[in-house]
Amino acid sequence: MRLRTLIYSPYLVVLPNMINEKQNLSLQLDIQWHDNLVSYRDRYFLLKTNFWRDSYPAVLDYQLKRAELNQTIIVDYKAGDLLLEEFTRSNLKTIPLSQFNQYFQGPISIVPTVGRFYPRGMIEGVAGCFKLDDRPFRIVAKTDNSLDIDLNHPLSYFPIKLTATITDIFDANQQNGGRCNDVAEIITINGPGLQTFLTGHSNSNTDGKNIHPTNFFAGMPFSRKIEDDDALFYTAVESKPPVDRVAIEQLKQFYSEHLNSLSSTGNCKILDLMAGPDSYLPGSNLTKSVESVEVTGLGLKEDDLKANKALNKTLLHDVNKTPELPFEDKQFDAVICSFAIEYMIQPQQVFQHLARILKPGGQLIIAFSDRYFEKKVISLWEDVHSFERMGIVLEYFQQSNAFENLSSESIRGLIKQDGDPFVSKNVYSCPLFIISGNKKGS
Repeated sequence: MRLRTLIYSPYLVVLPNMINEKQNLSLQLDIQWHDNLVSYRDRYFLLKTNFWRDSYPAVLDYQLKRAELNQTIIVDYKAGDLLLEEFTRSNLKTIPLSQFNQYFQGPISIVPTVGRFYPRGMIEGVAGCFKLDDRPFRIVAKTDNSLDIDLNHPLSYFPIKLTATITDIFDANQQNGGRCNDVAEIITINGPGLQTFLTGHSNSNTDGKNIHPTNFFAGMPFSRKIEDDDALFYTAVESKPPVDRVAIEQLKQFYSEHLNSLSSTGNCKILDLMAGPDSYLPGSNLTKSVESVEVTGLGLKEDDLKANKALNKTLLHDVNKTPELPFEDKQFDAVICSFAIEYMIQPQQVFQHLARILKPGGQLIIAFSDRYFEKKVISLWEDVHSFERMGIVLEYFQQSNAFENLSSESIRGLIKQDGDPFVSKNVYSCPLFIISGNKKGS
């Protein structure tokens, strides 16, 4: 069936085969928003929902009840309208620095940092906050004696476009109780918005134009539990897929959609940075719009590079020892880095060289999940929420001052395939987080 898109109209005609309360739906729910620098998108797959039990955002509820399989619905919400808690100026507060519990998570002191998010339990006693409250708040300014904090939801500043696609309709079991799900809450809690840049806060909704850096890099953010030679460490570690097969297929699909039109000359050169045994490239799909594709793999484990069938060229190189990349200027149309950015200990220097070796307009794509080697991941990575990690990578892009058209995308809620080696640990597929941008210039 051809996909159809509906824009909300109060004069929609009720379809004779409209979905009823005895049926379940599977939905792909996308929320999109943007500030002055970044376009953000979070894709959430809600695999079972129904009208009998669950509640839906205004307008979406109306349209879903009149929709068909594979139909796409688009609803634009004003800032705050999709959230359970509206933006309020009273959530912008100044509190004594002493009210921030630096030992909330144990004996190691946590230094409050401007731009970072923390659980509200750390400021127990502030109106609306309690000890076990894990809802995030953001520090927006700091003095020697006080903190300016924002208790508003991080998405409350942005108009949001919600796109819903019905991917399945199936009969429901007898409805006799169970948990009621709020769909708006499902797609807006547990992370979306934490990757956004800090913007100006003037006791009103911001327009996103005044961007301020988050100081992710105070202290020793790039220290690791094991500082031994990386090449020796990974030689002793068996190379396994870092995520499940569903997440891998999602990444391949992303690469297929974003790398096909890179080269204007017909020849496309791609660098797989910190490469492993698989580059997750979509194979023949990538050659539809270019005459030839040359993929160079740069990594520190020779066996992995030899096993990677996507690579035309390989080069042994440890970016943690030598962040200078051994390539000529403006050599590549794209650089990909999959499930490795969390191990990079000199990212600022590496990003400068990535900008140097990319052609103007060339694309840099960074992908990661929530699985990693704990012994080799940078300490900062473990200290923050998964969505805030996208904010870290966005800071790498922004600090280089070499990229534009920045994009942040996450994919969550899919179910793993039967027989997947990770299925016993969690029924859900690994979440996928992707940051991309184009090198400035033309």
